[in-house]
Amino acid sequence: MRSSIFGNRRQALDYRNGEGTPQRALSCRVVPYTTEHKALVAELQRHLASPDVRLNASYIEWKYHQNPYIRDPLIYLAFVGDKLVGMRGAFGTRWEVGDPAEFLTLPYVDDLVIDPAYRGQGLHRVIMNFALRDLAGRGYRYVVNLSASRVTVEASMNMQWRNAGKVKPLHRRTSRKDAAEFLVNRTRRLPFVWRWADNFSALSGRSGDHLFDSFDARFSGSDQLRDPGSLFAQRTPLTREMGQLVARLPRDGRIRHVRDETYFAWRFAHPFRNYRFLYVGRERPRGYLVLQQTPSVNGDRACIVDWEAESDLIRAELLSAAIEHGGFPELYVWQLGASPSSTQLLERHGFKSLHAPHENSILVRSVHDDELNAPWMLGGHPLDDAKRWDLRMIYSMLG
Repeated sequence: MRSSIFGNRRQALDYRNGEGTPQRALSCRVVPYTTEHKALVAELQRHLASPDVRLNASYIEWKYHQNPYIRDPLIYLAFVGDKLVGMRGAFGTRWEVGDPAEFLTLPYVDDLVIDPAYRGQGLHRVIMNFALRDLAGRGYRYVVNLSASRVTVEASMNMQWRNAGKVKPLHRRTSRKDAAEFLVNRTRRLPFVWRWADNFSALSGRSGDHLFDSFDARFSGSDQLRDPGSLFAQRTPLTREMGQLVARLPRDGRIRHVRDETYFAWRFAHPFRNYRFLYVGRERPRGYLVLQQTPSVNGDRACIVDWEAESDLIRAELLSAAIEHGGFPELYVWQLGASPSSTQLLERHGFKSLHAPHENSILVRSVHDDELNAPWMLGGHPLDDAKRWDLRMIYSMLG
């Protein structure tokens, strides 16, 4: 097993939150992950993913061991003595750019976890520096992150990542959801009552395990089998047909993730997500819309994570069906990268900008420190220019 002992690098610094006050990095050793570490990593993930260690183990298996683009799991672990205190992962993504397309594999850096007892001691910088050197040695040139938290964004910018642009979220809420949100915000300010404020969020309507009840009921009957051109929905994806639809549509040359049968089969096996798949055209799908729910976060929100069609008319039919038959308290979508016609369609259906305290961004970095001031290009496109990206939520780990 390769390892790097950082105990002698006591002058390593961590500039936290953009402040100019350096801290000495905690003495630790960083090693690459092997399968013998899987149980330890699943336990550490309780501070980030789920309190269920078995579920965390299935997440690690799916994301790193079953990844179709980088077979050797790239996870970097920080130990203090025999105790695992921190980790950073990098899983495989496959991008296409240009027409005809050029294909490139990029590590997507994710899953930053530091044991709470060891935070604020410079571990992230130490782990990330080790990871960048290792990835450079494996022949990669750039890394990306499309789902960084606010804390991770701040730490990344201090390590000379570049922010290519914000995702510009849009959402559509029912009046009942707005009323519930208003009530929650007001009661949080009241003495004693604030303790029960979060319980009022259930007033928004269906949530949790019941979010898709109306949607499933609408598409569970035999009537949807009668017309081969009609709308229909499934809980499992038609991965081959979806990939074929994407392949036969024209591309505009922007940077986008590969969406083929292999990718869809892997991506929609995420153990922490609930998906529904809406289609037009049973014999040969002419369009699809993918809805997603993260039960543990915003349980009354359905996200449109991918949306593709042969025409604007079919795209409109899919969106209207999701709104009408879903009855979701909140529908959420990323605007960055969407076509003008899709943006106009969303606005006509009442989607508005969501001004969140932190919007996710496209974060990119060269793994070579001697290229930090150089242009970062992918297939002739500036990697740090959001206009060159065809971005969809499904490309990120929030999808």
